[in-house]
Amino acid sequence: MGKRTPTNPSKAHHRYMRSLVKMAQNKKKLDPSPEELDQAAKVFHLAGGSWERLYHGSTEDLALLRRTIKVAVKKGVFSEAKKW
Repeated sequence: MGKRTPTNPSKAHHRYMRSLVKMAQNKKKLDPSPEELDQAAKVFHLAGGSWERLYHGSTEDLALLRRTIKVAVKKGVFSEAKKW
């Protein structure tokens, strides 16, 4: 997917989740696709999370999103970065 800029990825929740994935990853480098991020976002929403509350500063929603990302990283939902 390349370097993260204000327009890449185009959706705000993708940019936010990519930064959380970067913090949650272990030794392996991860590069989640937009489809994988959408899947994690769906789980976050089904667990009761709200993007609106999160962007307004809800610590409960932030904790839920971090747990969602952490479980997704542990279960191998996100693809690894390509090695060049």
